[in-house]
Amino acid sequence: MGRDRKYASDADRQRAYRQRKAEEIARLRRASSHKQVSARLVKVLGMLGSTHAGERDNAARMATQILKDAGLTWYDVLDVKKD
Repeated sequence: MGRDRKYASDADRQRAYRQRKAEEIARLRRASSHKQVSARLVKVLGMLGSTHAGERDNAARMATQILKDAGLTWYDVLDVKKD
């Protein structure tokens, strides 16, 4: 993949390789994190259908806290663009 690229020096080639690897690792971590957050949200959001008001309220608070801890918003989760 990298052999067809032109670099001014070996140092530039190595720097580009390290940059690509770091980006790939960051992408994989984000994907893993999103899967974990999604799994937790599914469990918590299931409680929103409860007949007990306190349980519903707590589920809403927990869902919001899960997103806050992950640095996400509902826009991120629902894949909607902010206006």
